[in-house]
Amino acid sequence: MNFVALLVVALAASLTAVAILAWRVRRVRGDVHALRRSEARFRSLVQLSSDVTLIVGGDGEIRYASPAAQRTFGRRASSLEGIKLLSLVHPDDVTQAGRLLGALAGEPGRTSCEWRVRGSTGMWQWTENTTTDLSHEPSVGGVVINVRDISERRTLESRLTHQAFHDALTRLANRSLFLNRVSHAVARAPRSQRPSVVLFLDLDDFKKVNDSLGHGVGDELLIAVAGRLSTCVRPGDTIARLGGDEFAILLEELDDMGHAVQIAERISTALRTPFRMQGRDVFIGVSIGIATVAAGDSPEDVLRNADLAMYFAKGRDKGRWAIYAPEMHQHVMDRLELEADLRAAVDAGDIRVEYQPIVHLESGDMYGVEALVRWHHAARGHVAPSRFVGIAEETGLIVPIGRHVFHEACHRAREWRMHRNGARPLCISVNLSGRHFQEASLIDDVREALRASGLEPWALTLEITESVLMQRSDATLDKLRALKALGLRLAIDDFGTGYSSLGYLQQFPIDMLKIDRTFVDPVAMPGSDPVLARAIIALGKTLGIETVAEGIERPEQREGLRAMGCTLGQGYLFARPMAADELAASLIEPQRVPSVAEAHASDRPPIFPPSLLLPEF
Repeated sequence: MNFVALLVVALAASLTAVAILAWRVRRVRGDVHALRRSEARFRSLVQLSSDVTLIVGGDGEIRYASPAAQRTFGRRASSLEGIKLLSLVHPDDVTQAGRLLGALAGEPGRTSCEWRVRGSTGMWQWTENTTTDLSHEPSVGGVVINVRDISERRTLESRLTHQAFHDALTRLANRSLFLNRVSHAVARAPRSQRPSVVLFLDLDDFKKVNDSLGHGVGDELLIAVAGRLSTCVRPGDTIARLGGDEFAILLEELDDMGHAVQIAERISTALRTPFRMQGRDVFIGVSIGIATVAAGDSPEDVLRNADLAMYFAKGRDKGRWAIYAPEMHQHVMDRLELEADLRAAVDAGDIRVEYQPIVHLESGDMYGVEALVRWHHAARGHVAPSRFVGIAEETGLIVPIGRHVFHEACHRAREWRMHRNGARPLCISVNLSGRHFQEASLIDDVREALRASGLEPWALTLEITESVLMQRSDATLDKLRALKALGLRLAIDDFGTGYSSLGYLQQFPIDMLKIDRTFVDPVAMPGSDPVLARAIIALGKTLGIETVAEGIERPEQREGLRAMGCTLGQGYLFARPMAADELAASLIEPQRVPSVAEAHASDRPPIFPPSLLLPEF
């Protein structure tokens, strides 16, 4: 190859090299431009991002903070550089944050953790922190932390958690949280020398409040009850609303069971005090069951035992407490059987009515009779009203029973008029239950009984307990006025034994007060002063309301009551309750109790012969 050819080859190679170099230079320039554009894009993203980007050196100092730090930390990004990151973290979270940063050294990948930092408002706020160790990158040389404000999310989570475990109305713990707390108490029971107990509370007469004053007042009452309960227990005790008008309380580490009883009585006293709702006094009570938290029990077992004890307490009388005992299971079974038998008796028409005479204390003439519900069971015999009336109230069976008594009593009273030979017809008194009073059908029930029997309305008296009247609502007043519009009379039964308020005597259309036998017993009793009986009689006189004394058993009581101004009375002194046919037989010939003067002059017996003095069940 000659020199020229070699020169040409060399020149071509040089040109190729130059071309390759030029291409590489253009490529590098393109990469630099792309890198600059990427850096600019990254910087724009960092600058505009709502998240904070921090670069933290191995010594824990912040080397770089993005502009978003102003919004999150409340200070300029540049002022954060050189500050220890952990100095910005909540004291309770410092250990966790430090452990995370220490564990990152030399570890690839990302790690997230949540902690609190001092926010722009000066308050602690939650942040989610995603960390990446880029210490090996010369351009970074530290741990990159992406800080995101999650305060709103944590607040929402907290709110949702609270809603999941708390009652929305009262803000108390709900059943789920309560059972969780009881489960912890059960777990601690084997190691604890001090008892823990559960109280199960059921409000008495709450349904009457709801029905008469409305659900709005009922909700206000539940909130007020929750407030009072909190004043009766210790700060560490758990109060829960289980639903409706049922509450539960977990009392941990008590001195003894006597301490639990003291708290139960404190609660009873607190809830008996009237609640002021929309300008009126509202009265309720509470029945309480007490059960011990024992090792080996499930939380549901403990709550069920307390519920059973409450059921037992309410069965004895409202406003009581009872401590769980295993034999209560049998009591509940017996009660359920009694309820089933009562339903069968109502369906079969086996509920009977007996009548006790009411007489004029001065003359001895019969004024009328009170209709009393009775139940004779084939196997149980005579079932006391105290055993089945409460069950009838709870189950609603008292409503068909009440309708039956209305019709039977009005029918009998109409029949007896024929046996009186032209004399004034006997007045008939019928007890109206609180449950039946709340029924929308009440007015129609009474109207139909009067229509079907033909009894004059003025001859019928409905006896209502004070508990029915204690909620002085417009609905109660309207119902009483509707009853009065039928032409009948209204009486308050066992006056003075409930939540008496003189205000309702003027507000409500009351015709008669019946004095409970507990106030009659002291009359003419040596060493006793019947001050309450005297006060009720005087009150009746002042308001123009007739008074009837119940449970008169001795002539001295009759004389003492008459001297005080009481006009009517009933009791064993005159006659015990009797069947309709037996009463009718005594009415064929007009008879009466001896007048006061005659009673002092002779030993004349009551109007009914001994064969008609039936035992009262």
